[in-house]
Amino acid sequence: MAGWNLHKYAPDPGSILGSQLLPLLLCTFLLGACASQPFEMHKPAALQGQTIPTVIEPNFSQISPAMLDFLDQFVDQKHGKEQAIWSLVWAATDQNIRSFNYRPELTLPPLQAFDQKTGNCLSFSAMFMMMARHLGLNAWYQEVEIPEQWANENDTLLVSMHVNVVIDSTRSGSSWVVDVSGMDNSRSRLQRRISDNNVLAQYYNNLGANALTAGDLGTAYAYFSKAIETEPRLTYLWSNLGVVYARNEQIQDAQAAYLTALKLDSSSSMAANNLYLIYERTGNLQAAAELFKRVEKHRRKNPYYLTHLSALAYEEGRLDESRELAERAVELQQNEYRFHYQLARTLAREGKHQDAEVSLARALELAPEELLVTMAQLEPLPEQSELP
Repeated sequence: MAGWNLHKYAPDPGSILGSQLLPLLLCTFLLGACASQPFEMHKPAALQGQTIPTVIEPNFSQISPAMLDFLDQFVDQKHGKEQAIWSLVWAATDQNIRSFNYRPELTLPPLQAFDQKTGNCLSFSAMFMMMARHLGLNAWYQEVEIPEQWANENDTLLVSMHVNVVIDSTRSGSSWVVDVSGMDNSRSRLQRRISDNNVLAQYYNNLGANALTAGDLGTAYAYFSKAIETEPRLTYLWSNLGVVYARNEQIQDAQAAYLTALKLDSSSSMAANNLYLIYERTGNLQAAAELFKRVEKHRRKNPYYLTHLSALAYEEGRLDESRELAERAVELQQNEYRFHYQLARTLAREGKHQDAEVSLARALELAPEELLVTMAQLEPLPEQSELP
């Protein structure tokens, strides 16, 4: 379980934007500030041949009787706002009282997160915000920059963002930062205030990402479209929607969604990468070539792409290059079994059996249980010079 990171800080008037946290599509999203040029909202194109469910709007404002009982029992509401802030932060984060189970992958509406005592940073932050505002406290949501964290779910790359809550203190212009993850929120991290609509759009986006990785295109479209309706200027929403179109073979609609993302933020590497794939797929080689250098630069920071390049070099016998790429992938992300397994393959083929055994052992330790038998059969024994 993650620890808590609670501290007060004096806001730096010179600090500007940052990022936020929740599981979001990577293949489809890179965080960036919205562009300032005029943007004309257009309704997303219909998704063809799919059943589109109705999205139920969550309650992000009206607290429940259980929350009221919690506040009455644990929060000092009689001795000023500073005491109310302190006691709310203490009550909501003390594991002996709430025992909140932080699960970065689980997006729940705030009332459900309160009842089940679990959820990701968005769920916790929305839950905490409802109680803070009920007490009349001046609180807002904040995005916090985090290093890119890549994950692969059902052939969909995901990237994470982070969000927490800031409460104005009544003393000396400082503020409380309440963060469920235990992350260091020092001024070295870029931070920016975000709107309630932004957070609600992220909620829909997370549920859309979950549906997309599960292969439910209709539900993914419903949530991404609702997110765009809520906050149309968020770049990654359009990029994520483009992935739905692409997987539904609506290539022109996918291209239009990626171009919309790039209108909002011309620096969005994820939108550029997805558009590049569309150009390649449709044979628009000139447009693809114009994006190639930019896309390739970002891809070289993606450990999954580096592992792909390592596998290609392995097949072509360029073992030094294969090993260097695999080592770089492991360095970028140490808890992905695929990266250790690719490194083990290359090391075994180079005849470095002892090192290969170490990498394979780590891959087996991290791999899903259903793959263990298959992978164990490929163990590089001393007599072997290569892994299949």
